[in-house]
Amino acid sequence: MAASVWLWAACNGGDGSTEPGADNPTTASTATATGPDSTGTTRDPIGSTTTPTTSDDPSGDPTSDPTADPTEGTTGEPGDPIDYPPEILCPPAGDDRCGPPYDPSDPLPPDQLEQALQLGLEGWRFPGIRGACAGCHSPDGYDLARVGFSDDAIVRRALDHVDDAQAAVLVDYVHALRQKHQLTELLHPAKFRPLQPGHLPWPETTPGLEVTDPQAQDERDEAFMRHLLDDRQLLIAGGTVDSLQKAHQAYDELHAIDLTQLRLGLPFDHLSEDGFYGVPHLSVFEWYPGMASAPKPGMEDAFFAVVDQYLADPGDDGKLWAYYDAITGMTDCVDPLDAMGDPQYYRRACDWMRLKWRSLQTFSHQLRNERHDYPDFLVDQAGPVQQHTALAADRIAIWHAGDFLRVQPLMRTDNNACFAGDNDPCTLLPPPVDDTIHSLPTYQEARIQQSQVFQQSWFLMAWVRDPALLLSGDDFATIVGDYIEAVLLPHYDIHHAFLVAKLAVAKSAAVDWFDVADVRQGHGKIASVRTFSFKQLRNNFSHPPVDDPRLATHKRMFANFARMWLFLVEEDLAVSGAVYDRQEVLRACRFMRTWFADLEGAEDPGMNDLMLSIEALAVDADELRSDAHRDTFPGTGLQPTGTWDEFDQPYQG
Repeated sequence: MAASVWLWAACNGGDGSTEPGADNPTTASTATATGPDSTGTTRDPIGSTTTPTTSDDPSGDPTSDPTADPTEGTTGEPGDPIDYPPEILCPPAGDDRCGPPYDPSDPLPPDQLEQALQLGLEGWRFPGIRGACAGCHSPDGYDLARVGFSDDAIVRRALDHVDDAQAAVLVDYVHALRQKHQLTELLHPAKFRPLQPGHLPWPETTPGLEVTDPQAQDERDEAFMRHLLDDRQLLIAGGTVDSLQKAHQAYDELHAIDLTQLRLGLPFDHLSEDGFYGVPHLSVFEWYPGMASAPKPGMEDAFFAVVDQYLADPGDDGKLWAYYDAITGMTDCVDPLDAMGDPQYYRRACDWMRLKWRSLQTFSHQLRNERHDYPDFLVDQAGPVQQHTALAADRIAIWHAGDFLRVQPLMRTDNNACFAGDNDPCTLLPPPVDDTIHSLPTYQEARIQQSQVFQQSWFLMAWVRDPALLLSGDDFATIVGDYIEAVLLPHYDIHHAFLVAKLAVAKSAAVDWFDVADVRQGHGKIASVRTFSFKQLRNNFSHPPVDDPRLATHKRMFANFARMWLFLVEEDLAVSGAVYDRQEVLRACRFMRTWFADLEGAEDPGMNDLMLSIEALAVDADELRSDAHRDTFPGTGLQPTGTWDEFDQPYQG
């Protein structure tokens, strides 16, 4: 199975298309899903009782969102040139942040162009102070050409590494690349955010707030809420799911949303942040690593031979992965890592920066090929994706760059200070990198906040291309959504409510994963423990404040999620006669039944009757999770483990 669309295919039934026969929610209730298991063979239906609707809207969005791009992000092939909105393009003139685009009326003669490209690539690879340009950027500098960094900025940044003459060569090189690639329009370096869905985040309403400011996060979250309510008119956000038909409608609306085109309130990183432009830009909230990598001694020729093979055919995903994989084994950080008597004192910083650098290579590949879809990480492999989850995780470094700072942030609070215990590591940055981060309001707080915001951006960046979280990592907490939910709280409350619902839909639709042997087993079914991500909800919905305009919608979204899922679980049990992990599914349903008193002010008799039906159906349902699987993977039921005893008894009305 080709993996060039990342997980869209896995969430849509194996080939990225929606299944037929589900246009009418009443007929969809009798549909069952089939698909290949991890060996590629066909298995029996497992009783998925809702299927994505088809739509006449080419964007795949039943709300006819006018911002959707039907040619991008929906296939494994490069689309037409991406139609970037004018807000993120450099203007023709008058913006000192932007350099000159290629002018077709004033090209370099062929011999001068070739000379500029040759000398420039040599300069790009020159091992200057703290490394070569190629050790922090794309292999040939296409990123600096496509994103319109100004000549002054290129020279100023280059002079940290090379002399004046070499800096001038690099400027000429960037101009030559713009001519070579016919780049007559450039992306604005201060406005373009790689992989940002819809290209632009929803803005805060108060001018001048830094990206880490809690008020800014609240305001962007509210703007996202307005989009769900007013633009997309999602039933789960603005209506009441009070019937099976509406449960199918809410499910199908969520399933149809292409996350790569859903404009979010959470801003992704710029390619580069530069303190020259002010204190807010003293930040690690960027793609470029602050520590360069280079070939290990004796591996220079072999490494650059792999790089050159890629540059000779940069549209080939296989050659990309050959280059990408070579980074791990053939390169390392240039900066000295020793300090305080420890030869590996800055190893964590190096490893984190290299995750960013590897991520940059896959993004640069997308950028140069005008692609929203992720490069096919199985192009050089045989067998289905289910057999290559470890490789997928390695080749999707974006998630792991965010997760790195979850485990070992830049700084910790006084209550669990850095290295106070074995479980309190920190990523300490060498002085040349640490100096690029501001210290407001304090050194400690600035680094704590930047660690948190980086996680938000990079986790979401991965999730929009892995909506069921089946490929981002083998860690169970990653798969069930624990980490990504945690970083959205407490300010991105509407985003969190949306993620809980969309994640459940994506997991229930991932039918090709139902029979796998590992902890992912059980995906692809409604009545399955794998659809419930409750660790962050178990004791607290984390509602917005009482006077917050988001509160009513926040409550409605969670109430409607519970309504939708209770209707669909009952239907699945009735149609399939089977359940994956009976005890845990019943605990989850009993837990959701209790939500209505909090979220809607009173219990709902209709939901109580629905729960009674679920109890009766579940008793006779076939159990699809084996005792052997539970024993092999203990603690992989409903999360958090060991907190559900109060929901062990059947609901009796």
